[in-house]
Amino acid sequence: MMKSSIVMLFLFIFSFQCSISNQKPDHIFEKQSEQIISMSKRRFEQETDNDQSKVDPNDRISVELWNKLNEEDIKNMPMIDDYSNEHTATQWLTWYVRVLQRYNQIDNHLGWNFLTNINEENQEVLINQTLIRAPFTKLSLTAAKKFNEYMKYSQNEDLKRIFGRLALGTINNNEEDLKRTSQLQAELENIYATTKVCESNNPEKCYTLSPYLERSMQIEKDYDRLIWAWKGWHDSCGNKVRPVYIPYINLLNKNTKENGYKDLSEPWIAEYEMGDIEEFEETIDQLLNDTMPLYEQLHAYVRGRLCSIYPNRFNCHGPIPAHILGNMWAQQWNDRFDDLIPYPDAPLVNITGALIERGYTVHRMFTTAESFFTSIGLYPMTPKFWARSLFEKPTDRDVVCHASAHHMQYQDDFRVKMCTEVNDDHFDTVHHELGHIEYFMAYERNQPYLYQEGANAGFHEAIGDTIGIFATSPTHLITLGFLDENIVNSHYEINYLLRLALQKVAFLPFAYVMDKYRFLLFRDKIDHENELNSIWWALRIKHGGIMPPVPRNDKENFDAGAKYHTPSNVPYLRYFIAHILEFQLLRSLCQLQGVTEQFHMCDIYGNKHVGEKFKDMLDMGNSKSWQEILQSLNGETKLDSRAIVDFFQPLYEWLKNENHARGYSVGWDF
Repeated sequence: MMKSSIVMLFLFIFSFQCSISNQKPDHIFEKQSEQIISMSKRRFEQETDNDQSKVDPNDRISVELWNKLNEEDIKNMPMIDDYSNEHTATQWLTWYVRVLQRYNQIDNHLGWNFLTNINEENQEVLINQTLIRAPFTKLSLTAAKKFNEYMKYSQNEDLKRIFGRLALGTINNNEEDLKRTSQLQAELENIYATTKVCESNNPEKCYTLSPYLERSMQIEKDYDRLIWAWKGWHDSCGNKVRPVYIPYINLLNKNTKENGYKDLSEPWIAEYEMGDIEEFEETIDQLLNDTMPLYEQLHAYVRGRLCSIYPNRFNCHGPIPAHILGNMWAQQWNDRFDDLIPYPDAPLVNITGALIERGYTVHRMFTTAESFFTSIGLYPMTPKFWARSLFEKPTDRDVVCHASAHHMQYQDDFRVKMCTEVNDDHFDTVHHELGHIEYFMAYERNQPYLYQEGANAGFHEAIGDTIGIFATSPTHLITLGFLDENIVNSHYEINYLLRLALQKVAFLPFAYVMDKYRFLLFRDKIDHENELNSIWWALRIKHGGIMPPVPRNDKENFDAGAKYHTPSNVPYLRYFIAHILEFQLLRSLCQLQGVTEQFHMCDIYGNKHVGEKFKDMLDMGNSKSWQEILQSLNGETKLDSRAIVDFFQPLYEWLKNENHARGYSVGWDF
């Protein structure tokens, strides 16, 4: 997910987050895991020494100089005598871009410093920079909105598009509100990054979310131990986030309304360029409805199998308790695949085992992902990427481990921030993050500054996810030597499709609810005192059949706040859109290769003809509407849920038959 450097406040500019946090390392109490991580880190440092030597450590921005240059430029903003004059508008844009680019470079630099070293000093620097930038934001957006009143009728499509997007921005005229908002944002990031959960019988033994609690949720099978981890995190994090988050979004909402919007949901929705609020929500609702028959069959199968594992623990015809699905937020269920496998006689290749057996390090995982992109004619990573990314969790400071890709907007400086470990989930995540980097490089090298963004936020998430599906397909794993082609039969394919559905299909209702809930919150339709938590769970039960494993309390709990994107205020429907779009992109790329069926067995690795068409789409950045950009690849202009439904059709038919044969009921009461 990428946030617009044009129309969003500084608070959002440096938060480039990816859709998944599904690390799958070994058991949290195994010393062997720590030894593997330590060895991997030493090897990674050795492998990247040469890359780092290519980068001049002084080749970076000067915050002080950039601010001084901007201070002078702001004093010399071009005179505007006529906001309807296109020549005047173009001159103003030249000035605006010069100042904007410097401020964005500063924000990205300071944001990176904070996310990779959370402390009071870095937090204070961020807050101060927000105040330094504020006068420019006010000055430029005021002018942009005035220009847009005329440019929206212009025959010049570039001026019409650029000013239309600039006008979506908001201006904060209250310096105290701005400072307080920045402080609350930093505090929320800090809570999420530093919260720990302690053992009930040993308060000195405490664990962070990543990797320990997430790891426990993924591999622990004991029902009560899973409750300890789930409740511990949701209580410790969500309850702390609650008293900070509510005043934070109140300030954001107040500012948004002062800028003429109904509430904070409106500018979020406008970013997608999918019609007005009603049209957008109707589209999203329909996409979810289209996929629900598949989801309900998947849910019924998973619930039935888990009921056998945990007899008499929950209603086998109702919602599934959130803590037994292998993920802290029950957003993806693939880490319970071994307990759900349809055909044990055709076990899937153990990618984690294959990586370790072949001596993969963190560095090699990234170079392997890079080789997929370069094999289809996309870009290699830059020396600065290897020298300045954060690839592993440091031991000497607090960082935000949630994987993210960063466009520093300064001389080929692209980075990832990820507490990587050698396992199958991170192998997929690495491809996802490099997808963001490829998109950054494509539009930076082919578009003017104001078009250096994704076609929409969903596009940015979908690019890496699409390649990730190819990279872990049976066909590509055969290419990597991880899988013997002779064992791939119909049983293997159903196993593969189920595991992928547990990751992709199971995710859709969760992604849908994340923003549906916040939209209600932004629209003041949730009583903060009496409904804050119960509405969250009402939506999760209604749309996904997922319930809390223990009783929750509206007076103190805030379980939505235990998910990173809530305290970080990152819109989430981009991930929902991405999970629809990635299957459209995959279908299109396979069709370019001549594949018209069994898309789950398609692999575009090494196909530069397909890669050229893909790259042409990435090169367009945000220069056209996302509909036009999608059309350039496949002739389609709408999100199409049929792509994901068709991809999983063999699994859907199997699930219907299997659920009937086993007597598993479909659906749940709410």
